[in-house]
Amino acid sequence: MGNKAAKLSKEDLKELLSKTSFTDKQIKDWYKGFIKDCPSGELSRAKFLDMYQELFPDGRAKSFYQHVFRTFDADDSGNIDFKEFLLAISITQSGNPEQKLDLAFKLYDIDRNGMIEEDEMCEIIKAIYLMVEDDPKKADQGPTLRTQHIFHQMDLNRDGKLSKEEFVKGCLNDKDLFQLLTCSNDQQQQSKSVNNVNGNDDEDDDDEE
Repeated sequence: MGNKAAKLSKEDLKELLSKTSFTDKQIKDWYKGFIKDCPSGELSRAKFLDMYQELFPDGRAKSFYQHVFRTFDADDSGNIDFKEFLLAISITQSGNPEQKLDLAFKLYDIDRNGMIEEDEMCEIIKAIYLMVEDDPKKADQGPTLRTQHIFHQMDLNRDGKLSKEEFVKGCLNDKDLFQLLTCSNDQQQQSKSVNNVNGNDDEDDDDEE
């Protein structure tokens, strides 16, 4: 976008009004803030990760937000422009379940071939575990077991990969899977979903006994 980023075009504004939940004023306010932080009109990977480093200074979320950046960068340019940014923000903040699952599918489909392979899901779930799980042993072993469990539930034709239809249907039929795989809640609730997906929500009770 370069120097053209000085002003939001009427075409872009019209598109964002039709595709997001934001008002005219809200879009313009978001744009002012975006350009203030990114004068070039594009958010680089390094700056994106720096922003989340401030929110998660222990570095545990870095791997996950590298994948978030890839998902937001819809045209795979290596940068996020304002439209890409706001379209994704709108979905994460107020999108319906189908919109959130569409974005989540893109998160897990790392190679963008239209299918989610088991190793791709395992990589993302491992990044989630690193972000929310305090027990290093669970963070190391849990993702593989969790991925196997999810594929057993979702992979209806047993071909070793998930189509978008299988992914969406599986998440809509299971609240805990939806919360885990869309990453649509805070870290405390995300951690609870990690435990609940495979029926582990009573582990603490067993420890207390």
